[in-house]
Amino acid sequence: IDEELVKKKKIPTKKLERPITCRNSDGTIAGKKDITKFVKMDLNINGHNEQLDVVVTPLQSSDLFLGHDWLTNHNPEIDWKQGIIK
Repeated sequence: IDEELVKKKKIPTKKLERPITCRNSDGTIAGKKDITKFVKMDLNINGHNEQLDVVVTPLQSSDLFLGHDWLTNHNPEIDWKQGIIK
């Protein structure tokens, strides 16, 4: 989740046990700092509800990224043109 959104909405954060260093596909370090915080987030998509632990980091293009593991596990229907997940 985007750290600016977390600040703006005053969402309470928790500290990660161990910081996460983000890396690009070529192995180089991405970003200027490690990820050190997460938030508990309630997610509701078409009646499917679950609580997620979501890391807090600067995102420039979106408020939230759903990871590959979540997408593979839930296999949602995605309308890329309208930006809708079912």
